[in-house]
Amino acid sequence: MPASTTRRRLLERAAASGVWLACGAWPQLAWATSPAFEGKTLAQVAKALGAKSVAASADVRLNTLDYAENGAAVPVDISTSLPGVERIVLFVEKNPTPLIAVFQLGDAMEAALTLHTKMAQTSAVFAMVITADGRALFAKKEVKVVLGSCGSVSETPDNVDAKRPTEPTRIRAQIQGDSALVRMRMAHEMESGQRKNAAGKQVPAWHIDQVAVQLNGKPLLTADWGPGVSRNPYLQFTLKKAKAGDKLSVVWRDNKGAMRTDDLLLV
Repeated sequence: MPASTTRRRLLERAAASGVWLACGAWPQLAWATSPAFEGKTLAQVAKALGAKSVAASADVRLNTLDYAENGAAVPVDISTSLPGVERIVLFVEKNPTPLIAVFQLGDAMEAALTLHTKMAQTSAVFAMVITADGRALFAKKEVKVVLGSCGSVSETPDNVDAKRPTEPTRIRAQIQGDSALVRMRMAHEMESGQRKNAAGKQVPAWHIDQVAVQLNGKPLLTADWGPGVSRNPYLQFTLKKAKAGDKLSVVWRDNKGAMRTDDLLLV
């Protein structure tokens, strides 16, 4: 998809999610999983997301661990001061599914976020931003992993009931002048489909694949997630402008059809 259509796609998806918020119905067509998750290289992912060029850039900042004792949850901070950023992408080169997440940003959000990712082994981690003019710019860092995320034994049941109750998303927002720092923790097992249970049977993939966040009913961000986001996903970002009484809403869906909506009034 050309980068010039990204903003329109964001608004279309946000409008669809607004219908979902009001009616409880999932807009299947508007929320189709991105084909970019089939990409095995950063260049393939960038092309699938509509980028016209790919290059390393000192203007993209990536902060993560040098050594990860446990690859099950590796925090990654991505930020940039570049103008016109429409997407932020996290990519772990040696994961079974290298593309971790694609975020589409609304105007009310700074181009900066934190997400916890799984790492199957020592690998290069890439933070990439895609601008309105079709440039894909990235930063890269090698992270050494002691225990990979696929090495632990899964306790997730083999057959997960998509209709079972889900726990609330914990949302915290701290107003700092005209902006607000938002932290979210979503309750989900986030099985990648790579782990086995105690009996040695492979546990099927079960993970959040779509996220939408709105501020006062208007789009803030939408995201496509793959199986590489960590268990009980942690997401942090900053609102450019915020005040007491603003309503923040987060909606997610997983690959088994379970959905959850949670709200927070800023104070």
